[in-house]
Amino acid sequence: MKKFFLLLMALMLAMTALTAFAEDEALIPSPDADAIDGALIEGFVMDVLDESILLLTRDGLYVEALLTEETFFDGKDVAIGDYIQIDYSGMMSRSIPAQITAVVVRDHMLQCVVSEMTEEGFTLTFGEDIYAVTADADLLEGIQDGMFVTVYHNGMMTRMIPAGVTALHIRGQEIIGTVTEMVEGGFTLTVEGEEIPYHVAIKEDAIQFVQAEPGMEIIVITDGMQTASLESILVNATEVLPLPTVEEIFDMAGIVTEIGEGFIMIENADGQMVQVNLTEETLSEGKEIEVGDFIHITYNGQTTFSIPAQIAAQKIGCYAHTGVVGEITEGQFSLETELELILVNATAEQLEGIEAGMTVTVYSNGAMTMSLPAQIGAEMITATETITD
Repeated sequence: MKKFFLLLMALMLAMTALTAFAEDEALIPSPDADAIDGALIEGFVMDVLDESILLLTRDGLYVEALLTEETFFDGKDVAIGDYIQIDYSGMMSRSIPAQITAVVVRDHMLQCVVSEMTEEGFTLTFGEDIYAVTADADLLEGIQDGMFVTVYHNGMMTRMIPAGVTALHIRGQEIIGTVTEMVEGGFTLTVEGEEIPYHVAIKEDAIQFVQAEPGMEIIVITDGMQTASLESILVNATEVLPLPTVEEIFDMAGIVTEIGEGFIMIENADGQMVQVNLTEETLSEGKEIEVGDFIHITYNGQTTFSIPAQIAAQKIGCYAHTGVVGEITEGQFSLETELELILVNATAEQLEGIEAGMTVTVYSNGAMTMSLPAQIGAEMITATETITD
């Protein structure tokens, strides 16, 4: 990556010396000009501006995609770190960065748990839905059963059962924390709820969507390898992403009482009935939602004064782990699921009626430590005989 930036600086100096050439900005055909009605380019979103998107291709080329009133957006809202595809006219400027005019911007992703590795990729399970993901070998490095992954694809799914997608990019194991100190070759990262910090080493070909600084909250995507010591846990970063801004993001949680066409009714912590309206842009995480589930809703903070109150969901998460209760200690018990052993932190009230050998479902906020075994905090526990919250 350092070599690439040195080369980029050299090119910029050369272009400064050739001012007349640079100002000409003659359009040249793209090497991808055999795409339908023009050309296709894909890469990582490095920045999102009002009238353009800055893209970094896997070949190390920076491209600014200019947006017009005719630009069609297919999929979710584009964010820094996304891996997207752009259809354009096939003409690219000689400027730095190169410029194209976006005709179609595609941003599609699946966030699910890997249920089985296959010869061509893996399967993803989301509730009762199963997806077959085909991926190149280099994208499959570090991916394993039981891992929660983000798969970027072009929006096209096969009609077979299970539905199939081809991965453009895959993000596997991630760590969310606060940068505490810059060290040679990386930085240390503190994760809430974990005593031992992470020593993050930046791989040579890592993509840094943001430059880490002490006090900054970030997301680190690792290669799946880690070495633990008494002082820290060493991990290798393949990507460093900014934590999404939360100033205008609000969270509401509650128990699902009804599921209708385009909406979900919940009873929140205050006992208030709230109608959660769903749109095509609403993202879903975790299991398929059913009546009785405990869910988290991300929304823009706006609530109607109607009865019931209504909100528009940006994201809905149902983070549930079902398994058999093992050893119970003060404030904690072990849960043996089909995929792994989890330690569940719970209040005394939540533990009432919970016994070893009982099958329970534990609902959480989606956060899970990377310790062995992993730990979660219970927000609601349901069992055959008992429901506690």
